[in-house]
Amino acid sequence: MYDIIIIGGGVSGIGVAARATRAGKNVLLLEAGDRLGGCVHTWQPTAGFWLEMGAHTAYNSYGALLALNGDPGFGNLIPRAKVSYYFLADGRVQSPFARLSFLDALRHLPFNLGLKKTGLDVATYFTRLLGAGNWSKLLAPAFAAVLSQPAGPYPAAWLFKRKQREKAAPRKFTHAAGLQGWLTDLAAGVTVRYGCRVEGLANDADGVLVRLAGETLSTRQVVIATPPDVAATLLAGIDPALAARLSQTPMAEIETYAVVLPAATVKLPPVAGLIGGDDAYFSAVSRDYLPHPEWRGFAFHFKPGLLDEAGKRRKAAEVLGCTPNDFAFEQSKINRLPALTPASVVFAAELDARLAKTPIRLAGNYLNGLSLGDAAQYAADHCQ
Repeated sequence: MYDIIIIGGGVSGIGVAARATRAGKNVLLLEAGDRLGGCVHTWQPTAGFWLEMGAHTAYNSYGALLALNGDPGFGNLIPRAKVSYYFLADGRVQSPFARLSFLDALRHLPFNLGLKKTGLDVATYFTRLLGAGNWSKLLAPAFAAVLSQPAGPYPAAWLFKRKQREKAAPRKFTHAAGLQGWLTDLAAGVTVRYGCRVEGLANDADGVLVRLAGETLSTRQVVIATPPDVAATLLAGIDPALAARLSQTPMAEIETYAVVLPAATVKLPPVAGLIGGDDAYFSAVSRDYLPHPEWRGFAFHFKPGLLDEAGKRRKAAEVLGCTPNDFAFEQSKINRLPALTPASVVFAAELDARLAKTPIRLAGNYLNGLSLGDAAQYAADHCQ
């Protein structure tokens, strides 16, 4: 019998598995795919150059992950170069501050300085704080670029939470093998089985039975670190009512199209990324934070259903000031993220309370916020 089985090898699952393994527990991590990382996906199209296809940045506020870092001096983490996000206007980069109306902000900010985030969505909170014009022209597209989905409904309480920083670590960083490589390093020593799709769970006198194809495993505790719709399927045999509610969590699909091309063919100056605004993409995130002498790479996170593959290629070339023939490497994937609202905050608390006296725990980016740090922190606090 295992002490703990973790289902799902994303950031939450890795965090739980690594902590439990280091605590001396008998741990098994089950991953349905062939890699660790989940929403973190580092694509390496050519030797010496990689590009993030999912999450792009890690911060020194990610305490639950930094506590697992193999080098206590953080020498394995690479500080990001100081490049910024911009809008694109008439083919030229435009600072976000150029879109800020100070007059609109002055009309609202002094009267709303004590505004509480509890129960409010991001659109309501920031419209009251800085005005409708600043929300629509600047903040809505900027936050959508961060979340890779429309930002208005997102719970204000889960955006820009105050967190303690590990000052010994770089403020913003990556890893020599990208963020997926870092997470894989954090999982060193964890027993992982790949290609293992769990078919169901059942209560057992000593804990939980985990059913795989042709095999049943027993464990004292299960952590379900999967997207909410997958978690709902797994919980159906344990708590059907809870599973039904969990299955109603809306999901957002982001169509990611990434390109790598010779640096000389790109007209844009070095940028962290571009904010799409009213264009067909939420953001175009670059690899310029870790410059390379030969290559530049950009991951376009497109709004779903607007462009076919040919249209995405043309749009990427238009934004980068080149032609599709300049692309040396191309890659596409669909990223899925929860579409969270203030109701998600309430539901997360209900989920935690309902499972508190059972051998089952939930972990994931729908319980504390979408960022890697938020997901990892929830797992650390609730899945011990």
